Amino acid sequence: MQIRSVLDGKLLVTEGWLWPFYVVPRGQIYDPKTDHWENMHDGLREGWTGSSAVIYGHLFVVTEHERTKLKVYDTNNDSWITVGGPPLPEQICKPFSVNCNNSKIYVVGRNLHVAVGCILGLNTENNLCFSFHWQVVEAPQAFSDLAPSSTQVLFA
Repeated sequence: MQIRSVLDGKLLVTEGWLWPFYVVPRGQIYDPKTDHWENMHDGLREGWTGSSAVIYGHLFVVTEHERTKLKVYDTNNDSWITVGGPPLPEQICKPFSVNCNNSKIYVVGRNLHVAVGCILGLNTENNLCFSFHWQVVEAPQAFSDLAPSSTQVLFA
């Protein structure tokens, strides 16, 4: 099992990982306050095919397919919505590592290039609408053979 994200104080955990191909879409949600496990909702499982981050209390996923757009989980409709804005920049190649801080998402790819996505949120009554733009921070050529194993945001 692998902890994928924390949302509303609950751990979202997947049962398996067949990297680099796809995330096994089975999982559980653990609530430490009640010490209770429950199955993930069908919509949450079905759209989860990558690394995740929680911003503005919403679950965002960077899919494992290069040059795709972010997705955000809509809890009201139990479905995934494609986030507005450009796809992941072409300099960011898998494997990815993802983290976030405030309204920014950080995606580190092979060669340790970093894409910083500034997410702009708009939550109208019962409608989710997010957009964002990417800024790429290229790593030195000396890092060209490296791949990320995890990402930590030390300061922003």
